[in-house]
Amino acid sequence: MVVATADRNIIVFNLQNPQTEYKRIQSPLKYQTRCLATFPDKQGYLVGSIEGRVAVQHLDDSQASKNFTFKCHRDQNDIYAVNSISFHPVHGTFATAGSDGAYNFWDKDSKQRLKAMQRCPQPIPCSTFNNDGTIFAYAVGYDWSKGAENHNPTMSKNYIFLHATQDGGEACDCFGG
Repeated sequence: MVVATADRNIIVFNLQNPQTEYKRIQSPLKYQTRCLATFPDKQGYLVGSIEGRVAVQHLDDSQASKNFTFKCHRDQNDIYAVNSISFHPVHGTFATAGSDGAYNFWDKDSKQRLKAMQRCPQPIPCSTFNNDGTIFAYAVGYDWSKGAENHNPTMSKNYIFLHATQDGGEACDCFGG
């Protein structure tokens, strides 16, 4: 189990001995942690932050050379929070969703974006794959990243969209919108 704290610490627990911390590190990202996801093989985790970055971290120190960070959820000079990270349960690819209203599909092993989807007019506060990875679901609505003063309830509508995924864990525009 991986836990992020408000002071940018990341604490890893082995659930065979949950009373004792397995490992504690400072986040490799400079700004507030917004989301976490553990690798399907439990060998590491991803950390997303308000600075529009994701860090790929391996638990075993001998794998530290495979750790890296990358920029995402940016539009020229505008930087948006990474609100959600979720792994495809079969293929090990993952999706990020952000305050920019976009979601992207990535492959951490090849260090590439697989697909960038068309942006929604509002932020995406959360997303996930279903248990067999055939559907990617995401919510669209105000995420409070710009504070209460920018929330307009008459303009902000909440939606949940579902997308059927292709074999590689990428979404296709089959339903939702």
